[in-house]
Amino acid sequence: MTKTTLATGFALTLALPGLALAGEFASMDANGDGYITMSEFQQAMPEAPSEAFMEADADADGALNEEELAAAKEEGILPPSEG
Repeated sequence: MTKTTLATGFALTLALPGLALAGEFASMDANGDGYITMSEFQQAMPEAPSEAFMEADADADGALNEEELAAAKEEGILPPSEG
């Protein structure tokens, strides 16, 4: 393999989890406003307790942004993305 092919493969390996999370965030954000409310969270993750949402809401503004969702998954507050 050439160096370019290896570099491209490595870059994709690093980027794919972020792309998957972005897609998951977009699917959870039902109204497309860039935030996941408690209602949207409960629709997308009915098995997750509301306490998980509150713990993931780091700035306590009542909504999750993409960074809060990613951090909550990384910290194990929310289940990891499937796939």
